[in-house]
Amino acid sequence: MKSFIKKILSGGEKYRIEYYSVSPVVVLLMIILALGLVGIVFWYTEIVRHKMLEYNRRMMNTYARIWQLTLSKSIEGPELTIIFEEIIEKADFPMVYTDAGGKPIYWRNLPVPDNDTSKAAIEKVKRWLERNKGKFKPIVISLPNRSEPLAYIYFGESPVVKKLIFIPIAQAFVMVLLFIIGTIIYHRIKRYEQQNIWLGLAKEAAHQLGTPTSSLLGWLELMNDAIREGDYEEVKRITSEMEKDVRNLSRIVVRFGQIGSVPELSPADTIVFVKEIVSYLKERLPQLSRNIELVEHYEPVPIVMVNKLLLGWAIENLIKNSIEAIGQNKGTIWVSVRPSLDGEGVNIAISDNGKGIPPSAQKKIFSPGFTTKKRGWGLGLSITKRIVEDYHHGKLVLLESRPHEKTTFLIQLPAKEK
Repeated sequence: MKSFIKKILSGGEKYRIEYYSVSPVVVLLMIILALGLVGIVFWYTEIVRHKMLEYNRRMMNTYARIWQLTLSKSIEGPELTIIFEEIIEKADFPMVYTDAGGKPIYWRNLPVPDNDTSKAAIEKVKRWLERNKGKFKPIVISLPNRSEPLAYIYFGESPVVKKLIFIPIAQAFVMVLLFIIGTIIYHRIKRYEQQNIWLGLAKEAAHQLGTPTSSLLGWLELMNDAIREGDYEEVKRITSEMEKDVRNLSRIVVRFGQIGSVPELSPADTIVFVKEIVSYLKERLPQLSRNIELVEHYEPVPIVMVNKLLLGWAIENLIKNSIEAIGQNKGTIWVSVRPSLDGEGVNIAISDNGKGIPPSAQKKIFSPGFTTKKRGWGLGLSITKRIVEDYHHGKLVLLESRPHEKTTFLIQLPAKEK
């Protein structure tokens, strides 16, 4: 397990962190299913056991009939020997033959040797009779045309039948043991998962802080050049841009502080809001990538309710993903704002002609921990989806993805009235 976590922390491409949650309803259904399976095993075992007991009873009735025939001397000689050797001697369940007064005369398959006729042995057989004679009705042996019993045959459960009762108990024990082991493993996985989520959030924070930080470093270099050349107008312009980066750093800190809380929404003009984000990133494209063109398209749209800090984060995530998808190649990113088809919402589309998303990964891209990057924690799109859908009651979808042609993510937001 430690080596596995170590490989995950190293950010290797082979290992990805994928997070799964199991709802309490599913857990309850699994427990009910397990209990139902145990109940079915118990029920079926009891059916088999009762059939075996009925078989025992039929066999004992056969033995009683043989004893009657023996006493009445209807059969004798070789036939009687065959009956005793092939049937009675080979019976595997306990039985006791007593006289009319209940004194044991003959017994088989008891903890008492068959040939031990001592007083102590007879007392042991009597105690066995006391414990078991209430379980099964004894077989009465009598002569034809006589009502008085001559003897009784008592019998007990076969060893095989006795063992059947332990099968469901053993299965229940194994299921409980597996459940306990599974619970322990599940909690350990959840603990590692929580640790990795925090590590992933730290990675995402570094990713978010990277743009303004690298931008500030670039501005500082330009400022030093302007100071050396005595171009104080350029210094003032650079100072203004640096203030924007510092404000953006402050916004990023507030964004992470709002994770997990219910954000406040306020009316916003989507076009103005998106333009501010795109303008900020456009000015920093030379630091992010020198070969990317950002194209904008806006149409009149209704007012929407948004939290600018969080929704801005979501849009920035999508644009930065497009920048990373294009990489060092020459490419274009299209950002458009249009009304929805029914006119009752707003569609924000972000497209690029980067490397795209493989078909096999398209259904997993919003899953926490899934990433196609060589180094990454796969939380960006998951956070973006939560911001759009859970906080803004909208929808985030991957509309299309054709490698090096067009990959489009679509944010759908309801109008203020909705």
